[in-house]
Amino acid sequence: MKTFLQLVCLLLLAAPLHAGQTLVLGTADRPPLSTEDQKGFSDQVIREACRRLGIEVQIIPVSSARSLSNAEQAIDDGNFLRVQGMEKKFPHLIRVPEAIIDVQFVIFSKRKGLKTPNWASLKPYHVGYIKGWYIAEENIKDVRQLTVVENRTSLFKVLDSDRIELAFAELYGAYYTIHTLGLKELFSAQPPLASKEMFLYLNKKHEKLAPRLAATLREMKRDGSYDAIFKQTLAPYLPAKLAK
Repeated sequence: MKTFLQLVCLLLLAAPLHAGQTLVLGTADRPPLSTEDQKGFSDQVIREACRRLGIEVQIIPVSSARSLSNAEQAIDDGNFLRVQGMEKKFPHLIRVPEAIIDVQFVIFSKRKGLKTPNWASLKPYHVGYIKGWYIAEENIKDVRQLTVVENRTSLFKVLDSDRIELAFAELYGAYYTIHTLGLKELFSAQPPLASKEMFLYLNKKHEKLAPRLAATLREMKRDGSYDAIFKQTLAPYLPAKLAK
């Protein structure tokens, strides 16, 4: 009897998702990309793509490590936003092969017009970044002074109070935080130090859904609905030159 029940559970886990069913997705993203009411940019893009395929979506905010583990073990159906290549470390994940968004990693400072052509250009400065950001840990080295903080709010407060000179951050989340805190005279340096395509990953049991979702995302980018979500959710926090 126990063996029979185990077999039934395995078959249920392997069952493909059909129209009318719910896709449960975990995310460690925060506003404005993902919000508690599931009205962030990524939330809306993914929900709309799934809606066009007749699939409901439930989005669960969890820690970064937990969201990957849950998707890998099929506790959740998938995880977003992640860079390309996660399937090498998590073999039970399938990447939906169309980017949800390109994320830029930039420097913020009080100096308007500051140029940061490469990582080495940060060396003369006191730089801050958020604890656990692998891209910062790997690339921001040998600077004059380094401060590591717990979150975006802390990062921009120490920048605004002149306790650091430069803050390394993701563009959209940074401008959202600056707006929310009501900070003035903070500027993003150009060019971005890095730009990464970010994707939705699904557990392998939904392998056949991945190309269908990718096609739907491409359709949304063609028909203007993707741009409409951008203008509603991200553009309000950006300077005019970046809001297009």
